[in-house]
Amino acid sequence: MRALVLSDTHGLTHELREVADWTSFSAIFHCGDFCCERSELPFTPTWIVRGNCDAVRDVPEEQVGEWGGVRILLTHGHRYRVKETLLPLKYRALEVGANVVLFGHSHVPVATMEDGVLLVNPGSLAAPRKFPRPTYAVLEVVGKTVQVIYYDGKGKVVEELGGTFHLSPMP
Repeated sequence: MRALVLSDTHGLTHELREVADWTSFSAIFHCGDFCCERSELPFTPTWIVRGNCDAVRDVPEEQVGEWGGVRILLTHGHRYRVKETLLPLKYRALEVGANVVLFGHSHVPVATMEDGVLLVNPGSLAAPRKFPRPTYAVLEVVGKTVQVIYYDGKGKVVEELGGTFHLSPMP
């Protein structure tokens, strides 16, 4: 299964449409700060959460559920201090039984495994930080193996980011 993961797009609806049209996905996850009305998003994401810059109130701040055989926590991350540390986010994942966390807020692309929890920030298409190009991520899930592939805003693979991660079953 393939999923598109986006965050911190800050009103870039044209760019979102281009990215979503490049290939097919079984799910689209937006980690918040889309900064437009939900109806203005050029696709219907399977999951979406509100970020600290989003004014819409009918979008939750956090979602937890199953996709592709993994349990996902989707959040923007601002309430978990992700610009300082990933520890509170990891603890929240353990609390809700998630083995994958998708988050944004820092605009910094990262994919790392912490105590059996895969933490993925797709970066930002609008305003990248600590990386020279805009990014988004694609998750490919086969069994308990998750490949995280990063792309730049032009749809080219970013070789230095991402990787293949083997998940442990959650209790």
